[in-house]
Amino acid sequence: MIPVKEVMTTKVISFREDTPVEDIATRLSKGRITGAPVVTEDGFVVGIVSEVDVFTKRGSTARDIMSSRVISITEETGIDDAAQLFAGERIRRLPVLRHGKLVGLLSRSDVLDFFATRQWACTSCGHAEHGLQPPERCGVCSGTDFRLEKAHPRH
Repeated sequence: MIPVKEVMTTKVISFREDTPVEDIATRLSKGRITGAPVVTEDGFVVGIVSEVDVFTKRGSTARDIMSSRVISITEETGIDDAAQLFAGERIRRLPVLRHGKLVGLLSRSDVLDFFATRQWACTSCGHAEHGLQPPERCGVCSGTDFRLEKAHPRH
C-alpha cells in the first residue's frame, strides 16, 4: 500500500470562515483550482468551498457558502483507498489530516498522476504494469514480487 503522504499536495490553498466570497473567487481563479478547504485559526477543517459554491450560493463569506460535510483522510490512508473514495463519493478533493488538522490535500489529478507516472515491475522478469497497488501475479512469469518504479514515458 502506498500512503497518500507520498503524493499529496502540502502547500494547500485554504480559506478561513470569514474570507469574503470575492477573495475566494479570485484565489480559486488565479490558482486554477476548483475548490479548497475552509479551516479554523488552529488548522481544523470545518468545510470545503468550491467554484460551484461561489457562483450558485448566496452569502458574503466562506462560512455562508461552504459545504460543511467534509470527507477527509489521514496521511497513512492508501492511495487505492483514496481513489475508491473519489469514485464512490463523487468528490474532487480530500483534505489530509494529522490529529484533526490540515497537513495536505489529495486531488483526483494527484491519483491520476501517480497512476500515469509509476509502474509495478516484476522482480523476476521485469514485466511492468500500471496500478495503484501491485498486481497479485505477474502476467508473464506468474511472479509475486514487485517493485514500484517510474514509468517509461510513452511516445
